[in-house]
Amino acid sequence: IRKGKVGKDPEKWAEFKEILKEHNVPDWYIKSCEKIKYMFPKAHAAAYVINGIRVAWFKLYHPINYYRVYLSIRQSDFDLDSMIRGKSAIKKAIENLEAKGFDRSNKEESTLSSLTICNEMVERGFYFANISIKDSDATMFKITPDGKGLIPPFTTLDGMGDIAALKIVEERNDRPYVSIEDLQVRGKVSQALIDRMRGLGVLDELPESSQLTLDLFV
Repeated sequence: IRKGKVGKDPEKWAEFKEILKEHNVPDWYIKSCEKIKYMFPKAHAAAYVINGIRVAWFKLYHPINYYRVYLSIRQSDFDLDSMIRGKSAIKKAIENLEAKGFDRSNKEESTLSSLTICNEMVERGFYFANISIKDSDATMFKITPDGKGLIPPFTTLDGMGDIAALKIVEERNDRPYVSIEDLQVRGKVSQALIDRMRGLGVLDELPESSQLTLDLFV
C-alpha cells in the first residue's frame, strides 16, 4: 500500500483483500487502502523528527548561531533599515506588510518572512548591528564580538548580488578601503548601492575621496 502497488497489481491485491476480510478488517479501512497511492516512509519521517530535534536544540542552547545560519541560508530578502533600528521598527514593518494582505508582492512576502524571524531574535534579547565595510561578510551574517548581535552581510542590501558582494570582500582583504571613492572603484560598487549605503550610515567613517588636498599640509 505504501508503495502504491494496490492499483498496479490487482490480482495480488485481491488475495490480500480476502485475507483482510477474513480477519474482520472494516470495509472503510480496505477502501482506504485502495485509494492510497503513496505513503511517506517511516524512515524519512524519523529523519525529519531527528532533524527537528537538532534544530530545536541549537535554537534553545545556541540561539545566536541558529539565527546567524538560518538568516544567511534560508532567507533572501531583508528590510535592513528596520532591522538595525531595533524591535519597534521591525514590528512596525511587519504590521505594514501584513496590512497589505493578498496584495503583497513575492518580494514583500519574502521580506515579511525574514522580518518575522528577526522579530523573534530581538525579542530574545539579541540585536542587529549595521553593515560594516570593515567586518561584514559577503553572504553570511557574522556574530558581533559581544556575542549578542549579528552583523549583516553585504547581500542584505537591496540590489546587491553575491558576485558584487564577494568582490567587495576580495578587494578589502587585499587592502582596506580608504574612501568611498576607493570602495566604488576597486569594489565595483554602483552609485545606487553607494547611495543606499550612505543612507544607512554604512559609509559614515569613510571620506568621500582618496585624493589628498593641500589643506592637509597647511
